[in-house]
Amino acid sequence: CSIHNPCGTNGYCVDNIDDEWSCRCKFWWNGTLCDEQTNSGKQVIALGCILGAFLIVFYGLNIFYYISHKTNKPKQDTKKKIIVKNVKQSIRLGPFIILLLTLMLATLALIAKWSLLKPIHDTIIYQYNNNLPLYYVPNRICSIMTMNAFNVLTFPVACCLILICIVITKRISLFPHQCHGYIAPPIPVDFLSHIDRKFASMIFAICADELFGIVRSFFSNRSSSNSEGIILQYLERILEVLIIGLRYYPLLATVYLDTVLALACGTIYAWLDFSITIVNQAMCTSDYYFTLDEYSTSDNGSSLIEKLEYYGTDSQLLVIELCTDIPRFLCLAYVGIKLPALLISKIYRQLRKDALSLEDQILLKLTREERVILRASQPDSSEMLYLRNLFRSTDQRLCTQHRFGQLIPKWIYEWRDDFYFSTRVLCVYSSTILLIFFITVQACVQILPTLHSIQKVIQEFFNLLSSFGNTDEDIMSSATESKPTNSQFPVPNLERPYALAVVTTVLIIVVQSLVMLANIRRNLFQSFRGDDSEIPRRKPSKYISYATGNMHFAGYFIGYLIWGYILIAVFASLLWISIEALIIYRNAQLLESILKAIIPSLLLIYFKAYLNKILAQYVFLQHAGKVLAMKNRRLLMIFIYFNFFLDAFLGFISSIIRLIKSVIAGMIYMCRLDYSPLGRKLELFDGGFSAYCGFIHTECAHRHPIMLVFVSHILRQCKMKQFAHDDNLIGVTIQNNRQRIIMPKEKRNRSLRTIRKWHLGLLLARNPMIVFFRKAYLNRLHMNDIQPLDTLDSDDPNNIMNQGMSTHAHHRSASHASVASMMNAQHRSNGWFNGN
Repeated sequence: CSIHNPCGTNGYCVDNIDDEWSCRCKFWWNGTLCDEQTNSGKQVIALGCILGAFLIVFYGLNIFYYISHKTNKPKQDTKKKIIVKNVKQSIRLGPFIILLLTLMLATLALIAKWSLLKPIHDTIIYQYNNNLPLYYVPNRICSIMTMNAFNVLTFPVACCLILICIVITKRISLFPHQCHGYIAPPIPVDFLSHIDRKFASMIFAICADELFGIVRSFFSNRSSSNSEGIILQYLERILEVLIIGLRYYPLLATVYLDTVLALACGTIYAWLDFSITIVNQAMCTSDYYFTLDEYSTSDNGSSLIEKLEYYGTDSQLLVIELCTDIPRFLCLAYVGIKLPALLISKIYRQLRKDALSLEDQILLKLTREERVILRASQPDSSEMLYLRNLFRSTDQRLCTQHRFGQLIPKWIYEWRDDFYFSTRVLCVYSSTILLIFFITVQACVQILPTLHSIQKVIQEFFNLLSSFGNTDEDIMSSATESKPTNSQFPVPNLERPYALAVVTTVLIIVVQSLVMLANIRRNLFQSFRGDDSEIPRRKPSKYISYATGNMHFAGYFIGYLIWGYILIAVFASLLWISIEALIIYRNAQLLESILKAIIPSLLLIYFKAYLNKILAQYVFLQHAGKVLAMKNRRLLMIFIYFNFFLDAFLGFISSIIRLIKSVIAGMIYMCRLDYSPLGRKLELFDGGFSAYCGFIHTECAHRHPIMLVFVSHILRQCKMKQFAHDDNLIGVTIQNNRQRIIMPKEKRNRSLRTIRKWHLGLLLARNPMIVFFRKAYLNRLHMNDIQPLDTLDSDDPNNIMNQGMSTHAHHRSASHASVASMMNAQHRSNGWFNGN
């Protein structure tokens, strides 16, 4: 067969044991030399041609009707529409300066790590060339900085800084008069607001990086001995996670406190932690080079030998480690630059404190929580823009002024200035972005050198799989074959399929994450206006599950994303390996046998589906499917009668296709919490979807724009009464992301009270939930109709009206109620209800 292939392109030539050959024909070919086409092949080709003709007719008619409808459509009235535009904002130089300084500091950090790691790399290469054990002796400073992988140098400093933050934090509700209101645990970050969210997201990205290192060291058993028990290893990892949280807790707390002392301490600690992190990762805990302890607990450096054989003994491995550190150092550099910038800005405001007006001095007396609430009623806040858009049509909404948002086409994503994602969403997504990056890098660096051995294992598996169902002669002949092309499913070189699988996985994960981010905004908007079409309606009996789900949202999202990444990577790897084998060897007998079984069924299903579409649109529906009204009823009933029995066979095949689609869709959508593969009515059994519902309901309850603006106005009125004794306060107007507090004089109280009532009326005029409770509407209802409104959110199964009550069911006529009352009065006057 290697010299002469008598089977041609329609079969595979197989050498037998007795120096004879035979042809193994491809699907729908037969004969000794595979030169005769079977009847099944001819029928499949004919059915495919008919299906192609149906496709051309169906889509051709659709295009024809679309063009004819568009040409006959009357022209719209071209009146000029009033479009409201925002005033262009001036470009702020502060973010650009911080970005430039961040890039410079990250570059300096990478150069410093290169200089510290280069001697270790040279030592490992020297030992590799001389067949010596591949490990290095860490510097003495490593014994001071780390203890069992714990950073014990910055941890005590972090604890001291936490104590300082506790001392300077003021209490609001618990014993406010003891110790002058001080000594309280500070809040690290307000997850329900969008204040300082970039800084918090960078901190969480750094934490995600260190957590990924803990998980990797746990599975590789490099940081713990095998003599330890599994429970002790779990407890040690939990302790490491808690220590990471305590190390970065003071950085978030200092920004939240926003005092000169807190920001100064946070700046010193951030630079100290950044410096120690560079030294620790370069000299003590390298990603790819072993210390003596790690060498003794690992595979004696065999994995490092594979990497050096694959990547070479130059500086490739060193460059890979430095490229891996780029996102980490960018986040650390941003933290190291942002804190001094906040400190300088705070000192500048403190120095100008005496020159501030009386209104600005009053603002300094407000707490951070009060300033955040008052910010919601600013004219340029996202909450006020949301309220204004409620009274505007779609074409009159304000265009975004964000530079990046203007570059994105609206059909992809519409950037809106009346909505900001909360700090929690940005923290979760920054963590997941770094996790995707590190998992992808490690999947390439660690697995690429081992693909040759993996290829042998996969080839043996497919040979064993393809041997089932073959005769003894085929098994003996395949056992004597040495070339991979003689196998029924030869496995090609895995480097290119693996690289394509990694790229495919990353693209799918990124697209699904971005789609989920857009769905979060859409579901929040739906919850704001009371729409429960996608998210189940909020019920009082589910409040505890909503609270617990909101707590688990971030962890579930990260866990689902990692498992989705793994499943998609495995599926994409198998797919690209199959395609690569088919392209290179043109020999995929196992794949051909699968296609031989499913192609006729698929063609028959699609033939029947498009036949039904053509008949439904152009024979049974009026106006070519534009109206859901049937015609040709006699023919329709006859067709449904015969189709009733025919679809029973197609339903069995369709169920198998449904199962396959469910498995594929479950793998692709595994990384998304807003989609549950369990389907409607069963999706609440999915822990991830329940966590997502709890997150949406909690965000809606605490971040509703109308509620925030309303509370902001109430707080403003309270502050107005608090400072009303000062007649010199006429008005306060503060721009540039600060508040506006109006302190009117006594003579203006009556007019402002009328204005406030008018504003409140406009605020609540279009709220759909308040329409039912308006006084004019309730006066038209009978008492029996008003009573179910009190239990509208009740979960009582006996109350059937709560489940299926509609708006029109409660619209009883007022005349019926008036007639009934008049009849009762007349009966009482006639004495019908007297005596007995």
